[in-house]
Amino acid sequence: MTVISPADCTEIIKCMLAVSETKEPTYIRLTGPVNTPIVYKEDYDFEIGKAIELKKGKDICLIATGSMVYESLEAAKLLDEKGISCSVINMHTIKPLDVKVLEQAMQNYKLIVTVEEHSVIGGLGGAVSEYMVGKFEHPPLEIIGINDYFVKAGDYQYQLEKSGLTAIQISERLVSKFEFIRKYVRRGQ
Repeated sequence: MTVISPADCTEIIKCMLAVSETKEPTYIRLTGPVNTPIVYKEDYDFEIGKAIELKKGKDICLIATGSMVYESLEAAKLLDEKGISCSVINMHTIKPLDVKVLEQAMQNYKLIVTVEEHSVIGGLGGAVSEYMVGKFEHPPLEIIGINDYFVKAGDYQYQLEKSGLTAIQISERLVSKFEFIRKYVRRGQ
């Protein structure tokens, strides 16, 4: 089963067109409010199973899916202001996972972070961690998503805030994590 979580309305259309060309069973996860912020303002190539790098950085690799792609781009701007350079990758296809992108991330970043508005159990973070655990050496992985508890009903923004999934909350969490890594983890030494 192919699993796709598009980032915005443009990617939903791209996703639907790509799925119409395949005979594979596919699950398309649509989330977010009706007015989900636009990530793609220009045309681009969409391919099932091939992630898209939206921003280049050198310290942290944010791998996001669905509506969290926009929040991750915003969090990366906030982290840039604090001197932490972030790449942002749209991993729109959770299964099959783009392992080429993961291999590059494991070689080039001090921290890999998955961001999703899904349970931290059994989603993008789980798929990435399952891949990474089979590798001899890799940077630390931080999984940001909805923890295993009930979030009270409310509008979309309220639920993001209660789950720690706003750009500000993501950036604040990563500042302390990255400082710890910078201070105590010495890769390759």
